[in-house]
Amino acid sequence: MDASNPLNGETSPAPKSLMRLKQLAAILVLLLVSPLAFAGEVTFMHQIQRVGGIVFPGSDTQKFLVATGYGALSVEPNGRVTQLSNKAGFLTELMAPPSSPNILFSSGYRSKTKKLGVIRSDDGGVSWSRISNGAHGPVAFHSMAISPINPATMYGAETDVQVSHDHGKTWTSRGEPPAQLFDIAASAKEPKTLYAATRTGLYRSADEGASWNLAHPGKHPAPMVHVTPDGKIYAFLYGLGLVVGDEPGSAWQLVSDKFAGRALIDLAIDPADPQRMLAVADTGAMMQSRDSGRNWHSFEGQLDQTPARIKAGRELYNENCQACHGSKGIGEKPDDPGATDENGLPLAPALDDSAHGWHHGDAQLRATILNGSPRNERMIPWKDQGLSDDDARNLVAYIKSLWNFRSQACQGSRHMRCMH
Repeated sequence: MDASNPLNGETSPAPKSLMRLKQLAAILVLLLVSPLAFAGEVTFMHQIQRVGGIVFPGSDTQKFLVATGYGALSVEPNGRVTQLSNKAGFLTELMAPPSSPNILFSSGYRSKTKKLGVIRSDDGGVSWSRISNGAHGPVAFHSMAISPINPATMYGAETDVQVSHDHGKTWTSRGEPPAQLFDIAASAKEPKTLYAATRTGLYRSADEGASWNLAHPGKHPAPMVHVTPDGKIYAFLYGLGLVVGDEPGSAWQLVSDKFAGRALIDLAIDPADPQRMLAVADTGAMMQSRDSGRNWHSFEGQLDQTPARIKAGRELYNENCQACHGSKGIGEKPDDPGATDENGLPLAPALDDSAHGWHHGDAQLRATILNGSPRNERMIPWKDQGLSDDDARNLVAYIKSLWNFRSQACQGSRHMRCMH
């Protein structure tokens, strides 16, 4: 490999990256203490604060399943969620055998102190039963993997790495991981090979987790690893971004570094369309890529994030909004964002990453466009000027196209986690 390629070198993470890593550990703690209740008003994916696993169930990949504090949820293309069962518990992981999408395995918590062990559903997440306690009594695996070569072989990660050879019924401890472990993935090439994303780098084990060696030469903290059926390894590495290599850990290439200081902590690839990826950001937001991971946008409003809507929104913006909010949303007076007019009213704020447009969800942005702002009469109700709800959707699609990954991953109620 080219020694000048930054993907090949050993690089220590920046302090900010370590801060993100500590926040990731805090996310895992939050997963354990959130209430076990499914509030009636929580109906869309962007309202779910934490996700522990993603599964595409069968051929209908427009819908997908996620593990959450409300059990397993089914997510429709428009983001609406359906709770499959209110008795499963607080799920921290979700996985399905490659050829049996209705069979699901999970783990997590029944309460703040009672662990679920390993649980299984044979009806796509509607009903669940415990099949094992794990190797040392009830476990709460925060990461699990099924071998695509031999689906009877399963792995689970808690404080140690455990393996089962009978579809999760009995488990054996393989010892502690090489460092604090965040994610695991089973090889698609070798039946005993396992990959681990850890605080000190991406590792590979050729003996089911008994011993470990670096799979990527740089000791970058790695919160996520995913292996495809054809043996491609995807990993997120702090200080680099999303990378891909060939098993067992060669030919590493950078997929994207456009994450603006945030990270991916889980990844799933649509089996019907490998260019479509779903990922969970370190803020808990569901993100989507339509070009194999090179570019990402938030799942909130993803049906509106189309070239046609963005183009229509740009035209509407240039005609109606640019005079106040500036070209490409830079604001009315970008050098003095706190400036006011002769009546003391705030000037039009920036709508790009530099201000607080991303503090608001899509619905709130559309409502402000159509109904105006009660706090500033300069923001008039544009519905009175002939703009329709569809026009507002186009405008929001264009405005969000101006945002980077951080702003989209921090949008709405998540923005307070990003105020540092």
